[in-house]
Amino acid sequence: PPQRTMGLCAYETAKVVAIRDKRLASLRYLFVVVISAYVIIFELLGSGGYLTVSPTVGVVRFSLQHPTLSECDPSDLNCRNDFAPLNELPYCQQYDSNDLYAGNIYPCEIYESINAQIVNEKSIAVITRASVINQTQVCEADAMTCPRTYSDESEEHRFYTAQSERFTILFDHAVTASHICSGRHSRHPSGTHYTCSAESSQFPGRLHSKDPELCKLAYQTEKSYVSYRGKQQTDGAPCFIEPNHTATNQDFFTLDTILRASGVDIDDCNVGTDNADSNSTITNTGSCQTYRDTGATLLLNIYWTDFAPYVGLVDPAYYYSPQLIAGSSFKQYIPFYKQYRSQRTLLNAHGIKIAVLLGGEFHTFNMLSFLITLTTAVGLLAVATTIVDLLMLYVLPEKERYQEAKYESTEEFERRNLVPSALNQLIFRSDRRQSGEENDGAYGRAGDEANELQDPLLEAVDTSISNSVI
Repeated sequence: PPQRTMGLCAYETAKVVAIRDKRLASLRYLFVVVISAYVIIFELLGSGGYLTVSPTVGVVRFSLQHPTLSECDPSDLNCRNDFAPLNELPYCQQYDSNDLYAGNIYPCEIYESINAQIVNEKSIAVITRASVINQTQVCEADAMTCPRTYSDESEEHRFYTAQSERFTILFDHAVTASHICSGRHSRHPSGTHYTCSAESSQFPGRLHSKDPELCKLAYQTEKSYVSYRGKQQTDGAPCFIEPNHTATNQDFFTLDTILRASGVDIDDCNVGTDNADSNSTITNTGSCQTYRDTGATLLLNIYWTDFAPYVGLVDPAYYYSPQLIAGSSFKQYIPFYKQYRSQRTLLNAHGIKIAVLLGGEFHTFNMLSFLITLTTAVGLLAVATTIVDLLMLYVLPEKERYQEAKYESTEEFERRNLVPSALNQLIFRSDRRQSGEENDGAYGRAGDEANELQDPLLEAVDTSISNSVI
């Protein structure tokens, strides 16, 4: 390219050059259209670049219910249980068929929900298999040492909870986005904006499922959807399944539905565990230990959002996303004392633990976020201009001509500025000689002395004029 600088004392400034080339103009317009479409469609509409995001936090409440006719309330005197006969359950010792069961077979017992749950603040465990043993304290309170605290007074009795997979779990949860809530003044019908309190009973939610058979089964009852919001239904996996609802619009699912949605069945083999408890004296008859036997830990993510891509702010919705921790198991010891510390029945409970992770994001318009997105767009347009310039200067066949048009160097203006000043002095002296002012007294002599001092400069200027101008 042409010489762009003339040393350290040169100053570079921008110059606008109109390059009449349809190729460059078309490429420039193409970049502008693509970048504008990207910013508007993907950044603004698709990702909500004009919104500020506030994470949600919340609380959840659990309730477990055993199988009942028509899913009635067990506390109702007219409500009846709906357990299948134990001799029809293949994992029970009472089973009277020759069908093989992959896991260990134990006696089954019918448990109601109160005795089959372990509830904590953010988790619930459904007991699927347990063992009980009666124990007596053998260590006196004033003993100096105690080799063994309790002695076993009975054999260990191991059993399954009958049809634990049919137990239903109710999820009642609510979230808030405090950063947005503090600045909101609009209301919804309940009198409080949803960013301050969004309750699951007031907004729709669905369960994300990976199991094709479960999706087909839900599709038959028109409860299988393509997305966690919207009305398009599907019979394939993955799908989003509408939950069952109580009279107060609370969500509930069977344990079997949640497990199958995560991709496993309660009677599948849990390949990540040993074949038996280390302290067990019972001989295993199955080829593996199932999730019914070992228990497992399942993470249930509940995600809230009020933003839909390419739509914008919408009414809040949420979805449940179950994920089974591979190779996990769950057990917990629960003591029941006949006389405190002296006699107890120790329950070794195994089950499916469901730990809830409640989260999500709520949005609101924010001018700063919008301006940041626009600033990004301006930066991308500058990159587009740079790319076109590089193609123009180094790729196209006419690159040398484009370089000459884009870059220009001027002469040294400091030297050129001497010429007008010297010309003015020569013209002034010529006018004075013609008018005779140079012969006027002392003033004329003073002028002659000044002219003598300026003659060398004028001679140099005359030479510069001859070389540079004439």
